[in-house]
Amino acid sequence: MPVKFNSEFNYRFQVIGETPWEKIKTLKGFLEGRRRVLDCIPASKKRYQALLSKIAWLKKTMAPEHEILELEASLIEAESGMKIEEEAFELTRQEVDILEKLLKELYDIVEPTRLPGYTDEQMFEYNAANEFTVMIGREIHSEILAHGHPSPAKLKNAMSNPVTWEALKRIGLIPKDAFVLENNDPRAIEFNLPLIDNKETPCQITSK
Repeated sequence: MPVKFNSEFNYRFQVIGETPWEKIKTLKGFLEGRRRVLDCIPASKKRYQALLSKIAWLKKTMAPEHEILELEASLIEAESGMKIEEEAFELTRQEVDILEKLLKELYDIVEPTRLPGYTDEQMFEYNAANEFTVMIGREIHSEILAHGHPSPAKLKNAMSNPVTWEALKRIGLIPKDAFVLENNDPRAIEFNLPLIDNKETPCQITSK
């Protein structure tokens, strides 16, 4: 049976996505699901008609009474929910209108940023680093506001992407002189540190 999933407020402010492209990806998924529900309206009507037809056929062929009674009970149950179902379908139609409106607003924002020839799916992938950066940035910012400093776990997450790390340094959420330990040698456990006072300071533990 169709049900109403979200209000316009939830679709606009609470769905997954820190950036417009990511919100489009999420809302398109909701829109697809809501449209599929509306596509089931004819199927719901046909099931009801099939039930009526089967009852009529059983009566015409003098079928056992218990079979007729069972189907008539199913008919009563189906009819009792028809009004609720129709209201739910109407709410789903309203949700589709809301989603189409929000997607139009978002596309007006993102189209100037679309790379020539890129599909939506390619832009979702291209935007992934930006989405990650904004998400981690907001999480770190909220931790600073709440506790005065970010958590080690969020800082480690930020370190996983050089683009994110540098962006957060530029806006001041991470100290500009902070650096990330790197290990590029598969033969040894080796951390490459940046130059300090014009001298390279390696910290190396060689594996046996």
